Order: sequence, then C-alpha cells, then structure tokens
Amino acid sequence: MDKPFTRDYEPVSGVDADGDSDTTVTNRPPRQGIQQFLKRNLAAITITGLLTVVMLLVLAVIAALTVEPFRQVLVMKDSSSSSLAYPASMKGQRQCLPPAPRVRYSCGNSTEEARKLGCAYDPLAGCWLHKQCPNDYTHEFAHFNNGKPFVYYYDEAATRQMKDYTEVGDNPGHYWTATREHLVHCLYLLRRGHDVHMRGDRLDNMLGDLEHVDHCTNMLADWLRRPDPALDALGTQGFTHCFMNCA
Repeated sequence: MDKPFTRDYEPVSGVDADGDSDTTVTNRPPRQGIQQFLKRNLAAITITGLLTVVMLLVLAVIAALTVEPFRQVLVMKDSSSSSLAYPASMKGQRQCLPPAPRVRYSCGNSTEEARKLGCAYDPLAGCWLHKQCPNDYTHEFAHFNNGKPFVYYYDEAATRQMKDYTEVGDNPGHYWTATREHLVHCLYLLRRGHDVHMRGDRLDNMLGDLEHVDHCTNMLADWLRRPDPALDALGTQGFTHCFMNCA
C-alpha cells in the first residue's frame, strides 16, 4: 500500500510564558532605491528625453511656418548676387512681416497738433511724418535740384514764392511747383517703399497705398513716352549674360 502524501510543515516555535519567542525574526530586504532604478534604466530615460526634444523642435518649426503671428520670412542675400545694389542698412535681409503688432503713430490734422505728436514736415512725401516713421531719401530729394530746394509758389501764376520747405509745410493750403519736382518725388518715394518693405519697417499712408504707387509709375511712364532727343539717343549698353535668382 502506497504511503500517503504528507506535507511537511515547519513546527511553530514555542512561546515562553513571558511571551518571548525562541526563533529569530528575519527582516525583509530593503526596497530598490531611486538611484538603482535610474542606473538600470538610464538608457531608456535618455532615449525618451531625446525623442521628446526632437518632437518639440518639429512642432516649433511647424508653428513657425503655419501660424500667422510667428511667420517671419528672412532671405539672406546670396553671395553670387553681389552685383545687385542693396542699401547697407538692409544687411542683405528681407523681412516681409513685422515680428509683432506695432503702435500706430499719427500726426493729427493740423501743424500744431503734428508738432505736439512728434512729427515734422517731410519734403519728399509732401506731408507731415512722425519721427518713428521711415524718412529714407528725404535728403536726396531735398538736394536733387543742384543742391538747392525745389521752388514752390502759393499760386499757379507763380507770383508769391515760398522761401523754404518749412514754409511749405506750414502752408495750410495748396502749393504749385515744377513737374520735375513731382517726377523726383515719385522716383524717391518708390525707392523708399522698396527699402522699407525689404527691411520690414513701418509703412505710412502713402507707401502703403497701391493707388499712389500706380499714380507714380504711370506718371513716370507718361513722361518717358514723350519724344526727347536725349532719351532717344544711344546711351545704354546692355549685358545679356546675366543669371538671376529669387527667393
């Protein structure tokens, strides 16, 4: 007859009358510390951190390209296009959109109000302009007429002449001047608009007005269409071996 299966049990230790046990209590081993956990999982933690950084960089690039407030277009001038003439102040960069919303500077509706608001008369624009607004080529315009200011009159009959640009700016009415002044105004104002756009600077009412741009280009074209022996004579040498780029 098979021997019945029996379970081996350790006998329970006896307890003395005073409640003391004869056996020695064994303490559990201490739990794994944080340092040991980091040591064993250092590789996994490092890889996870790097992946997180890469994902954040990708999201930042996507936001810069798609979210309107973050869009900034900076085009560095290519060294191969050094033959193109750019103003030194532009540093070969174009910024199409301002980096942040800008404060609007106004000159009011009178010469007294304009002076109080920090404005001065700009001969090139023929308007009062705030000191925070770009005034490119004002000096070139004011000295275009052989270093002298253009001549302005109070009336079409040219009987009362204004002495300088200050008097022109203080005049609350109209003025009369030569057509050459108007053409030079358009010439330098178009250049101002180009440079202001390229460096992402402020646009005043005139620079941002497409109708005024059309007016100036049409006026220059109309005068260039008029017969002029000096313009019809050979005086320009072209160069066709030119290869451009755009960005």
